[in-house]
Amino acid sequence: MDTKQIFEKTKELSDVEFAYSSTSDFKFTDTLNDECSAIVMEATVIYFEIKYIQALLKTGKRLAARVYKLYYNTLKEVCKDTGGYFNCYSPSSFLLIYPKEKHDITNVVDIAVKTAALISENLKDNIEKHSHINFSMGVDSGNILGTKTICNDKFTQMVWFGNTIEKAITISGLCQRPFYVGISSHVFHHLDEQQRTTTKRILGFKKQVEIWTRVSYQFENVKKHLYQTNFHKSFDDNE
Repeated sequence: MDTKQIFEKTKELSDVEFAYSSTSDFKFTDTLNDECSAIVMEATVIYFEIKYIQALLKTGKRLAARVYKLYYNTLKEVCKDTGGYFNCYSPSSFLLIYPKEKHDITNVVDIAVKTAALISENLKDNIEKHSHINFSMGVDSGNILGTKTICNDKFTQMVWFGNTIEKAITISGLCQRPFYVGISSHVFHHLDEQQRTTTKRILGFKKQVEIWTRVSYQFENVKKHLYQTNFHKSFDDNE
């Protein structure tokens, strides 16, 4: 181990100014290096968490990896088709990032609700052959920072930071089947009535009913509210 080289690199990173550029274009990530450089953007993020993957590991590592691949493939395609940026966040979670300049908050909530329906309904048989479906999504919107780590000439990885991501993680952790999607108060108050309610027939009459349930939670020792739903909407629904 070349401790001198490590020391010199650490000192260099410690002393250099951390440069960043504001952008809404993910192509700008190509200009980043593994030094102290980053991009900053206003974005709405979906944090997707595979629940209880630790329990799958008791059955076997291959099973856990297979389930991860099933969700990975689905979310990667969703992100590709909806114009988002897909990021593997951990061995059991993913980030779907949508810059505000190109995607308003209501659009991203719509994507989250439709993704929940896609997995729990359309893909249910494929996934439940290997594992009971357990996942959740947390959605928040705000300022995030992304920086690049370069492992070699062929592999790079973006790492994302921000209070927005941390809040989405917390919200996701509080959601459970069948309430697959949870959103922050900030996100909820951007929704129009069409996204807050649906029409149901009750005692023979059509009525508008709320599809979001408010839940209290603590974030950074402050009481806040999230809103969760079990409402299903298909990607084939163009309304």
